Amino acid sequence: MRRASVKAMLLFFVLASVLLTGCGDSGSSSSSSGKGLPKTIVIGAAISKSGYLAAYDASISAVEQLVDEINAKGGVDGSKLEVIQADNRSDPQQAPIAAQQVIEKGANVLLLSSESLTAAAAAPVAEENDVLNFSLSANEPGYGPPTTGRLSFSAYPSVLSEASADATFLHEKGIEHPFLFRDTAIIYGKAYCSGFQQAWERLGGSISGSVDFKNEDESVASQVNQLKKSNADAVIACSYPPGGASAVKQIRDAGVDVPIMGTGSFDGTYWLKGISNTKKIYIAINGSSYDPPNEATAKVFEKLEKAGVEVDVSSVFLSAYAAGQLIVDAIEETGTVDGSALADALEAKPHPTVLGKIAYTKDYHYANSNWPIYEFVDGKPKHITTINPSFIPEYGG
Repeated sequence: MRRASVKAMLLFFVLASVLLTGCGDSGSSSSSSGKGLPKTIVIGAAISKSGYLAAYDASISAVEQLVDEINAKGGVDGSKLEVIQADNRSDPQQAPIAAQQVIEKGANVLLLSSESLTAAAAAPVAEENDVLNFSLSANEPGYGPPTTGRLSFSAYPSVLSEASADATFLHEKGIEHPFLFRDTAIIYGKAYCSGFQQAWERLGGSISGSVDFKNEDESVASQVNQLKKSNADAVIACSYPPGGASAVKQIRDAGVDVPIMGTGSFDGTYWLKGISNTKKIYIAINGSSYDPPNEATAKVFEKLEKAGVEVDVSSVFLSAYAAGQLIVDAIEETGTVDGSALADALEAKPHPTVLGKIAYTKDYHYANSNWPIYEFVDGKPKHITTINPSFIPEYGG
């Protein structure tokens, strides 16, 4: 009887184990869907809710809009999407802390800040946890492979590509002697000026001169004097607001009325206060809500505006929306949230987005793009042409 009892107990435990295993693999589990995805796919946004990057990281609203659209259609293979957030305070030292916070709360993929230095500071946390991470709109060198690893992507094209497009545009306009106004506060201005000069010289031109300043400088009077003494027929504003906006104002106030080519960070109209004449001020961005370059981008802006989102700084919303589309496509294709598998899927082929098809290689994780060029007409961006740069410069630091 003892042997019979032991056999009966063993049979019971075996059956129980099989039943429990079967339950874990079924679609009825509260933690996973039929394809092995979690019931809720959590997108962790370790971004700037305060500080100077907050205006750009507000583009998280575009991802939330996309999530609402997908959830209304049933989610991703039955799994709902959820966005959770943590504030990095626009501080690279806080960026890894914010990334760790959302991972501990269950984030399956990460969205990081719009600026490369801050995004790069958080990326190692994602890499250590095999979590795919997208910057909302970073485009400077320093984020993505080889610096931060192969799980880091951006749906915004590189600032070096942007600089090349700007050089091509000005060259086609007949500009001969551009002058570099270089902001050295962070890598952004230095990288843009470097890319512009490389592209300009490749087009057969030469730079008429250059000056350096820092974004926090209240006055750039001496730099403006050097500009006025040159034979420049255009100014290249390698900077960003607020310091870059102050520099542009001081250039115009000094009576310099040649064309000014700014970086994409001059997107929107908020920075134009005090600049009486905005004609001949140009930027290259992937689209503006004031004059969308195509129907697809216009629809995104229309949805955001109906939801009450302020889209003055427009281009970052498009790259954030595209980042969300790429994440969802990769998850649908692979049936997993494994970071390495998702990276493989994104590198394997081009994927459709609101910005057109975006393709990545193992060594290059910025978007490829044509560049809509805008002029500030009557204080608002107006789309005037689109440039496809044939040359992408390199940045050596």
